[in-house]
Amino acid sequence: MPSNAGKIVEEILKGKKASIKQAQLEEGSPSWDDIMGLTWEEIEEKARNREPGFQTIHKLLKRRKFNK
Repeated sequence: MPSNAGKIVEEILKGKKASIKQAQLEEGSPSWDDIMGLTWEEIEEKARNREPGFQTIHKLLKRRKFNK
């Protein structure tokens, strides 16, 4: 099971460096505050559907570079 499965964004971010929120998101992307309550599965679905910003957010949340 992937480590983010079943977690909400707020929980995932607790294991990430604060600098993840400084990454540039494209025009039309939701703010981090707007997505805090979304589950990992919702992020994946929105990324698959190419909703603005979600492919980048998905990529950022997966990157080990931002792990604490």
